[in-house]
Amino acid sequence: MIGELERQRRSRLDLIVDSSTLKAIPDELYGLKLAIPDYGEYPLTDWAHGQLADKLGIPRKYYQRMLDPRKFQLLAENVNAWPNDGGRRLIRILDGKIRAVLSDRYRMMDNYDLVFLALEEFKRKETVEIYRIDLTQTMLYLKAIDRTLTDSIRDGDIVYGGLIIRSSEVGASALRVEPFILRKVCSNGLILEHSLKRIHLGRQTLEVGEIEWSDETRMLEDRALWSKVRDIIKARFDRRIFTSWVKRLKESVKIEIEKPIDAVNNMVGHVGLSEERKQRLLMYFSEPTKYELINAVTNLQARWRMLKSRLDLKNSAVES
Repeated sequence: MIGELERQRRSRLDLIVDSSTLKAIPDELYGLKLAIPDYGEYPLTDWAHGQLADKLGIPRKYYQRMLDPRKFQLLAENVNAWPNDGGRRLIRILDGKIRAVLSDRYRMMDNYDLVFLALEEFKRKETVEIYRIDLTQTMLYLKAIDRTLTDSIRDGDIVYGGLIIRSSEVGASALRVEPFILRKVCSNGLILEHSLKRIHLGRQTLEVGEIEWSDETRMLEDRALWSKVRDIIKARFDRRIFTSWVKRLKESVKIEIEKPIDAVNNMVGHVGLSEERKQRLLMYFSEPTKYELINAVTNLQARWRMLKSRLDLKNSAVES
């Protein structure tokens, strides 16, 4: 994983361009390429196609229909014909493909920097280990646990304290640092609260062209943010906080739900789950207690994230 992050750091290209200078060109292999003056023509990832459609105000369903091989010319004509706002865009390119079409106010927080900052903090506490890292076309997920933060909610139900760091270099998510408890029996983890959320917006970039941030500029721009991330990481491994979480979960074991089906129906109506996901939630809901309802929701969310992650990886493999 570290090797892949290093490779991406070397091969990426970030450009600020005047949106009025971009030109769409039909392409038999990719459907569409964007021509960027002085830099060349680049195909788009699925994610970037969606962003481009949104920026131009083209309905996504209509845009997707035009990705049919017989409609490539029509797609290019639409992209070139729809009026733009005359503003500038941040175009993020990796491995010769446009992976993101963003506002020029988008603040880049790269996965490489984020992972190495986390690793530095983990090394300060030798009992912390990385449980899992997932890197998809659009998202980075990092889970870490502290083996000394452990307890049992009930007999055989062992939990560990940890944190989840997630971020996106292409605008799919804000940076989040979230504490969580990992249940040994299910390995999914319960996310208890959001500790830090940072929308990727910063000051406007002044120049049009390739972005070559100096080390000093990056350090000054990111110092306050990275300082907050460090503080959150340190705090999430605090034994007092972990103990308070465990206490809450132990209390939830004793809270019985008299009408579990009604409870699930209420949750389905509140969250807006489909009938299929409702049935899965009922399947995971093994005992009529608040604790098991929490675990059922966690299992359902974990399965949904896993399927989405697999889809991202599949799309990435097809494109490469």
